[in-house]
Amino acid sequence: MSTGKTALPGFNAQQRPTDRLLFAVLPEQPAVARIEQLTRALRREHDLRGAAVHAEQLHITLTILGEYWGVPLDLLAAAAGAASQIAQPAFRVRFDYVQTFRNKSRTTGNYPVVLCGDEGLIGLETLHQDLTGRLRNLGFKGISASFTPHVTMLYVPEPVPSHAVAAVEWTVCEFMLLHRHIGLHLPYTILGRWPLRKVSWLPQ
Repeated sequence: MSTGKTALPGFNAQQRPTDRLLFAVLPEQPAVARIEQLTRALRREHDLRGAAVHAEQLHITLTILGEYWGVPLDLLAAAAGAASQIAQPAFRVRFDYVQTFRNKSRTTGNYPVVLCGDEGLIGLETLHQDLTGRLRNLGFKGISASFTPHVTMLYVPEPVPSHAVAAVEWTVCEFMLLHRHIGLHLPYTILGRWPLRKVSWLPQ
């Protein structure tokens, strides 16, 4: 099964796709509030003028399925089938430093400033590996094997130096299939959600 730009009858092949589909993890509300607090602090400390990511758009991308004109229902069904096979237990995540990615945003031309972590993101790496492996087994093409777990906080004209921050932590209990209208500042539409297996030993 191929992914990426899919032409539909009546559309010019040179037009930019309108819809993006991705699997992602959304932060819990207390973590969202903490990320917004960190973003405001970064703005003050570094005199940043770039655009912040809206609270309802904060997420961790697990894998992007592609960009399309419209939402292909057959692809959604296959992706849901892969997601339903995941049996990973819930896990904690810990983000504890900020860095700037060097790939500029296609929309703004600015650098993304992101929240990252090290050992505290192993559960995300395991989930990404399991999910992308199942998607490839079902015939999905173009699924990236590379993965740097992060939350994009804002976009700025000049890079911000990497530095440690007070940790943002939460328990990941589910992952989701999201739909984004490309170029529009709208909340993601949740097309599907899959709970992770409950465990009793997770620290709070």
